Amino acid sequence: MIKNLQNKLKFIELIDKMKDIDRAIYLKNWKQENDAEHSYHLAMMTIVFSEDFPELNLEKCIKFALIHDLVEIYAWDTIAVIDLEWLKTKEKREKDAINRLEKEFWNILWNILDLIKEYESKASKEARFVYSLDKIHPIIQNVIVKWKGWRKWNYNLEKTKENQYSKVYSEFWLEKVLDIYFEKAEKENMFYNEK
Repeated sequence: MIKNLQNKLKFIELIDKMKDIDRAIYLKNWKQENDAEHSYHLAMMTIVFSEDFPELNLEKCIKFALIHDLVEIYAWDTIAVIDLEWLKTKEKREKDAINRLEKEFWNILWNILDLIKEYESKASKEARFVYSLDKIHPIIQNVIVKWKGWRKWNYNLEKTKENQYSKVYSEFWLEKVLDIYFEKAEKENMFYNEK
């Protein structure tokens, strides 16, 4: 017998909405990446890079990658470079979304909600690892498609580097990944040049 079957099915139908939440990241076909695609790609990055950190609980890392944007079903994605007013409401929207998920699905999601809270607080090494990869992923994706948005919005290389490096926890040596992709972006002239 499956416990809380109707509520589980309701949740399975709800997470389909992650496919409808577009991000400010483009794929090779110039379609915007959605939250489901991003979460899958992040989970795969987690598997690949976790090999270098055997002390991490890989199962927990993969769970973080898959659920880290779950709140966006109700809160939507916050595209900081486009809408600074929307960014100001991010924390409240996401807190309200967690409360709504808790209210609607407490009997089936208690463990997932605990993981979301742990991820948001970066309370564990696993949370910090996946968070770091999540901040690296858009840089990789933008370079893959040779995106020119940084130039369009007058983002220079040094300011963008400073912003991204500040979000990556150095305990994982993942700055090297950013080095590689920022170097590629610079060679492709993807950033605004003030000269």
